[in-house]
Amino acid sequence: MLRAKLWLLVADQARARLFKAMSARGTIEEVHDFISPRGRMRDQDLATDRPGRTFDSGGTGRHAMEPSTDPTEVETIEFAKSLAQILDRGRIEGLYRHLGIVAPPAFLGHLRKQLSTETSRELVLEIDKNLAQLDAATMRDHLPERLFDLSS
Repeated sequence: MLRAKLWLLVADQARARLFKAMSARGTIEEVHDFISPRGRMRDQDLATDRPGRTFDSGGTGRHAMEPSTDPTEVETIEFAKSLAQILDRGRIEGLYRHLGIVAPPAFLGHLRKQLSTETSRELVLEIDKNLAQLDAATMRDHLPERLFDLSS
């Protein structure tokens, strides 16, 4: 694959699309589409069974225990982790020079936490919007005219 000037990851909790840009003001071209099949599932579909039950501390009543982690949140974090690994691998293999990420605020936060320090240094563009469902031309209209600094 030809080394891109910029890799642009456009993602939400269930889908991520990887684009490349060869020039700062040019078009973007989709390279890969990643789907998290469990990313849009409901909590009750992700959990394998009903929550456990416990006794009240001061009486004889019983009630269901709340799960300690939200199953949807766990899947979202795992998807962010797998995307960060792809971005790391691309950096290590020299497939891009700059990195951009577009994602809704909560998922952008998950991605930031999962990026390695080295990959974070390549980050030149962050936009907290959900554009994952747009086609490339429409998406480009929502991005800055210049995707990265020409001097770097």
